[in-house]
Order: sequence, then C-alpha cells, then structure tokens
Amino acid sequence: SSCILPAQRCMLQAICSSARRRAAQATAAAAAAALRVQPARASSASSVAAPPRENSMMKLPENAEYCSSCILPTDWAEVPLVSKKKYNHDSTVFTFGLPEGKSLSLPVCACVLLRGYDAKGEVAVRPYTPTSSNDVKGSFDLLVKVYENGTVSKWLDGLEMGAPVGFKHIPFNIKAQYPFGKKTITMIAGGTGITPMYQALQLLAQSDDATEVTLLYGNKSPADVLLKDELDELAKKSSGRIKIVNVVGERPDQPPIEGWDGELGWVDKAKLEKYAHKPSEDTMVMVCGLPVMYDVFCGPRGEKELKEGTVLHQLGYTTEMVAKF
Repeated sequence: SSCILPAQRCMLQAICSSARRRAAQATAAAAAAALRVQPARASSASSVAAPPRENSMMKLPENAEYCSSCILPTDWAEVPLVSKKKYNHDSTVFTFGLPEGKSLSLPVCACVLLRGYDAKGEVAVRPYTPTSSNDVKGSFDLLVKVYENGTVSKWLDGLEMGAPVGFKHIPFNIKAQYPFGKKTITMIAGGTGITPMYQALQLLAQSDDATEVTLLYGNKSPADVLLKDELDELAKKSSGRIKIVNVVGERPDQPPIEGWDGELGWVDKAKLEKYAHKPSEDTMVMVCGLPVMYDVFCGPRGEKELKEGTVLHQLGYTTEMVAKF
C-alpha cells in the first residue's frame, strides 16, 4: 500500500549508502596496499630490472613538506630501485622509479639526499646529483662510484630490484640557480663531482644561452673520466661557448699516458691560470669534488666564505664569485 512506500525507500537508501561506504573503504585499502614498499634486502641476483608496476610506487611521509619544485619532500620518502647498469670499471647508473608521468623537477643546480645503511645497520646519508634531466618522466638516474670500502655505494649496489630507497630534498641542497646571470663560468670538478656540473651544462648548452663556460675536470686515469661523450656532445652543441679540459694523473708530475692527448697531472693553480676565466663581477667559479679539493681551492664545502690562502683566493676571486657544491 502507498503508506509503506516511503519507509521502503528509506531502507533501500540506507542499504545503498552503506554499500557505497564499504566499496570506498575497500578501494582506499587496495590503493594503500599498492603503495606499500617491502623492506630493502641485499641481493646477489643478476636481474637488473624491476617489474613495471614497481615504477609507480612512491611512499611519502605524513604531512609532507617541500622546499622547492622537487617532487621529493624535506623528510624521507621512499622510491623503488628499478634498474642498475654498469657504467665503467667502478661506476654504476642506478635508476629509481617515480609516479607515472611525474618528473623529479629538481632545481638546477641542486642535489638530493640518499639514506643508506652501514654494515651495522646504522643510517648513512649521502648527497647525489642526478644525471637525468627534468625532461625524464617516471624515473631519475644517479651515477655512483661503487667503492670497495664504500658504505652507501656498496649497500646500494647490493639491493634487489624493487627495493625501497629513502630520499629527501632540503634547502641546503639548493645551490646557485640557473640562469646564473654571469657572462663567464669556470667549473672545477673531480670524479663524481662532475654530476652537478653536467646538470648545469645541460641548460647552459641551450642555443638561447650566451654564457661562456670552461670545465676543468680531474681524474686519476682516462678510464675514470665520467660522462665524457655526453660532455663532448654538449660542447659541440654550444657552438664553442663550452670548453672541456680533461686532466688525468695520479700525481702532479704525471708522465705521458699512451693514447691520451689531454692535460696531465692534477687540476691546480697553474691550470687555472691557463684556462679559467679571470676574476670579475661577471664571472662565477663552481667547485665540486672530494673534501681535499675544497681545502685546496676554496675552503670547506659547508662554509660559504672563500677561505683566505686557498688557490682561488690567491688568484683574486672573492666569496661572491665562488659557488661550492
């Protein structure tokens, strides 16, 4: 009869509402499960690629905060290791997954912090500058020297594909920003200290940039030179504005090396006097390498001031002209 139809409608509406709530809860639970990352484990497997589904995982901390355009927050987020490829005798390219279609969007120049572990399971943090550009979507690359006695590099090299790795991006990681506003730039790099220089050079090589750049890049041997082909290509693309000076040697008076026609010895005061752009308000010197390189050229990485008595100070550069990476 018509007097009970409204009650039936209310009952049906309540049942449907309850069903919708249960379906939404199930969907949310499934989404949360899909984002869960399993604990990292060491691996001896030869596999170098993770299942495609791993590439979309990214585990963010609660109430994530950001200090720049970078997709990584200021507290630890976890992304999966999705591939690794041997680069040369002691270096490997590690690729990490990001949400599909998303770029790392890292400011240039800037680096990220990686959370690794030592043999005792204690946290060890290292800064790395990706070699992949922001044009890359869904992943980013790190070029890492895997030292035999290295802490983080050995831990990273032993991970299984798909293992979660912690990363974050903090204000201190943001260095001199492109466009740099200088007519000339001198870059001084050693070993993997080339990565922030390469990051900057990818933009400096663009046809609408007029900056003149000289890179002095030091390594122990020709086999240790990283990104050589890529750097040569950028120099070629720049129509002569970018000059690459490779310096190899295990001692300052390095004797000739068969097949090597570049500079020999170490990057030092004499080579700066020969190749570097002269001190002026329109120049900048970028420095990145091992701690001893900072000690020699400009003073500790963590101190903004150019240290008195260092090579750059002796040559007439000022704190305002020097950027430490």
